[in-house]
Amino acid sequence: MIVVDTFAWVEYFLGSKKGKIVEEYLNEKDLVTPSIVLIELSCKSAKENWNFSELLSFIKSKSNILGLKESVIAKCGKIYIRERSKKGKFGMNDATIWAVAESINAKILTGDEHFKDYKEVIMI
Repeated sequence: MIVVDTFAWVEYFLGSKKGKIVEEYLNEKDLVTPSIVLIELSCKSAKENWNFSELLSFIKSKSNILGLKESVIAKCGKIYIRERSKKGKFGMNDATIWAVAESINAKILTGDEHFKDYKEVIMI
């Protein structure tokens, strides 16, 4: 399984070089997009004047959307505190994406520097 994070989706929708790498993964059967990613994309869409409904339809056609279970929510705080103490900058949304990936034993597809150097990550 592969969790697609916000960075990866944004690069794909921008049509960037990194987005072309994301495109190679879009035919995978076990792609997952956490609901927190959809919230971030909604904000990005509002800022950039993108059609969020179209983006959402596409994302739903290519990946499974996962809501946040209580067990994932419980892990978020631990991951957030642990990673923030190591790096100084590590967002709560990053911790949430990590917790989702960990809960389903998945890798994270991203280009977000907060995730570099981890074996559970596919950097684009």
